[in-house]
Amino acid sequence: MILHVSKSPSSNEVEHISFPADAAKVRYAMIGLEEFGGWAPAYIVGGEGPAEALTSYISRDDLYSEDGVKKLNRLAGLVDTMELEAQKVFAGALRAESINGLDDVLRVASNLGQYEFIEGVTTDKELGGWLVEHGKAGVDFPKEVWPYLDYAGIGAGYYSDHGGAYTPSGYVKRREVIQTQEAAKQPNFVLTLASPASTHRLNLPATDDDLEQAKRALRLDDLDSAAIRDVEIDYPWAHLLDMDSITLQDAHILAKCVQEMTAQELRVFGAVLEAEQPNSFSDANLTAMYLDDYELVEDSEREYGREALRKAGADDEILDMLDGFTDFDTLGRSEMEADGVRETSSRGPRRNPAKRFRWGEEPQRNERALDTGRSEGCGACGDDVRRLSTPWPEQGPEMGQTMG
Repeated sequence: MILHVSKSPSSNEVEHISFPADAAKVRYAMIGLEEFGGWAPAYIVGGEGPAEALTSYISRDDLYSEDGVKKLNRLAGLVDTMELEAQKVFAGALRAESINGLDDVLRVASNLGQYEFIEGVTTDKELGGWLVEHGKAGVDFPKEVWPYLDYAGIGAGYYSDHGGAYTPSGYVKRREVIQTQEAAKQPNFVLTLASPASTHRLNLPATDDDLEQAKRALRLDDLDSAAIRDVEIDYPWAHLLDMDSITLQDAHILAKCVQEMTAQELRVFGAVLEAEQPNSFSDANLTAMYLDDYELVEDSEREYGREALRKAGADDEILDMLDGFTDFDTLGRSEMEADGVRETSSRGPRRNPAKRFRWGEEPQRNERALDTGRSEGCGACGDDVRRLSTPWPEQGPEMGQTMG
């Protein structure tokens, strides 16, 4: 993405700034331009390709601020992949929306699949004719009356009701139905997919219909060829996932597992991610699939020590006799170390001050095992869990069919 910056549209002194760019270099270029031949403020006077449509929406302050350049770099990643039709949609969508800064521009560029483009329709009259011809005027007019219709009035009425914008290439407006996926009642798990033709936000886990809709929006036969432009996972343990290795298939699998977890299992999963530190997104999937290999250990060190004595045969009467003469805290720490307990950090307010993770062989199994059909809220990350089985098998389970 290349922007042309100058003190005036008629000036011969023009700085061509290519993005992605370093914020310091952009500031240096701006300062040099503004100070050359007597100081005057510079602003964007044009751009190459789809960047030409951005002239009115990027401020001088955006070019001087690190946050502004960071957003322009993100925008460049979207703009540089647009094919000609996507560029036309982008230019019209910017006109159709109320744009109040780079955040709005990025939102539009990331959601071009939400807009409809009618090639060659540039006036109310042309819009009215197109609507009648395609049976979308709200009335099924017989062809015999077409020559006598007020096409400009029909187009103007439609424009008034639906909004949009005319461009030299055609008419752009928001689609009637943008997404068929219902808003999730749980935190977001969303991928922004991109193709040369468009971008599309896909809520996960996705149904077959959702995937087909994404293919149509991106104009792709197979979603494996779509680029993942952005990942939104609004769970507190999202930062523990390796986003560099994410694929659509792996993200779908994890989203499905997470959707079926109870609140307790979500707490366990966050703690296990921190303790295991999976090396890839697919490894995180294995963690979710084998979640019943872990359990929470929510006892304090003192209670852990008392529980160890109970398992050794001491009843409550003996424990009461030992109270005051036995350092249960030290005993608990020793037992935790023997059991292979590993402590995980706390993230946010919580009532249990000690959060740990334990390895070892135990006869019982976690009663909160992962099963299907359950979905509750999200617990805090950083909990006491222990592993009840041997380490992962070398070969993971079948991951399912390739998405797309």
